[in-house]
Amino acid sequence: MAENNRRDGDIEFWLRQLEDGAISEDDFESDGDELDFYPTQQDLLDVLENDDDDGEARSNDNNEEIIPDPPIVIADAVPSNNNDAPVHSLDIQRLIWKNQPLPFNENAIKFNGTEEYPESLMNLQTPFQFFSYFFTEEFLSQIVTETNNYAVQNKPDRLDVITLGELRKYLGILIYMSVYHYPSVRGYWANKHGFEAIIKAMPVNKFEKIRRVLHFNDSNKHLPIDHPQHDRLHKLRPVIEHLNTKFSSIPISQRLSIDEQMCATKMGHFLKQYLPNKPHKWGFKLFVLCSLTGFAYRFIIYAGKEKDDRLPNEPDIGVVSQTVIKLARIIPRHANHIIYHDNFYTTLPLMYYFAKEGIQCVGTVQRNRLGKKCKLPSKQDVMKKQVPRGSYVEYITHIDGVDMSSVSWKDNKQVVLLSTYVGAEPIQSIERRELNEKKAFTCNDSTS
Repeated sequence: MAENNRRDGDIEFWLRQLEDGAISEDDFESDGDELDFYPTQQDLLDVLENDDDDGEARSNDNNEEIIPDPPIVIADAVPSNNNDAPVHSLDIQRLIWKNQPLPFNENAIKFNGTEEYPESLMNLQTPFQFFSYFFTEEFLSQIVTETNNYAVQNKPDRLDVITLGELRKYLGILIYMSVYHYPSVRGYWANKHGFEAIIKAMPVNKFEKIRRVLHFNDSNKHLPIDHPQHDRLHKLRPVIEHLNTKFSSIPISQRLSIDEQMCATKMGHFLKQYLPNKPHKWGFKLFVLCSLTGFAYRFIIYAGKEKDDRLPNEPDIGVVSQTVIKLARIIPRHANHIIYHDNFYTTLPLMYYFAKEGIQCVGTVQRNRLGKKCKLPSKQDVMKKQVPRGSYVEYITHIDGVDMSSVSWKDNKQVVLLSTYVGAEPIQSIERRELNEKKAFTCNDSTS
């Protein structure tokens, strides 16, 4: 009987265990003892070999001000498919953290880039003009060519070729369908309750013929799965590259965000993911670099493990960090752009790399990624009743000229943040509802 009465929460829990991709939700942090974080296997071996020296290291905690900032360790022994790329490994366990605030200097993050739109964009007025800016006639003509080529290859005796005008009508129908939902595709052409604009645009049989043969890339060039250059997204690659090029042509604002986004689908596909805390739980997962208004400058479709395509100047600091670095390639360097992200992406090596590139970062971070010497209070200590809501503790460290601030702040749960440009100060006041009434609580600047 118990087997038939499982709660929805239990079902979602077991489904999460089957997920082969990482989930970037803050609520899934462990409530138990925190594990040590070692960026590479060599770091773990070094800690094990130097375990006898741990007591001596702890005895120096009271004299942190006389210990110089630790250097960056270049771990050449770490294997890499890109021989030209540097491999940066921070010795996180030896970083020196000091209980003091990080001074906020507004001039140090003054934006040196531009957010002004060019005249060609300012002259766009109608929705069709905006659509045509991103889906150019040249790109649509390429789709027509690839679609007709596939039609010839598939059924040379029955040519179902399409024209540029028919492709435009087809895309217009898809836009209508995304707004007005019918139970079935053929329902839009129903005699009694059909959608008049769609009925006038194209017969249903023509629409379904286009849907069967629509292609964006040459299937004959799709390399087999055992080939080292195999691309799981080969059929969509021209669309992805074109849209990313057009999206990134918009001037990039100073404040940016990186996160996942789900493209919802009910179809069965090996790339479909399950993220339980997203509005659309099932779908294709996209990593997106966007502005604070939600405009996407660049996106990457998650397709499982891919080949190493790092550029010569990019470090080898993990698969997740490499995804963030790939998204950030379009960001101008040393213009003081600021990236916000959650604890799935936040690591010390990644923030150090961006700081050296003139890009500032702030994001929530998993407590165990800061090392043992960062003495931020544990979750159990912060959430004690005697600790008032709004309390915070800040520690800073210096890495080869880069200042980093870690802040633990108590809200309805513990929030741990890491930043390269701002700490807890200046303190602000925010309102939170508690026991059906609004109360003011202190809030540090990195959180707000």
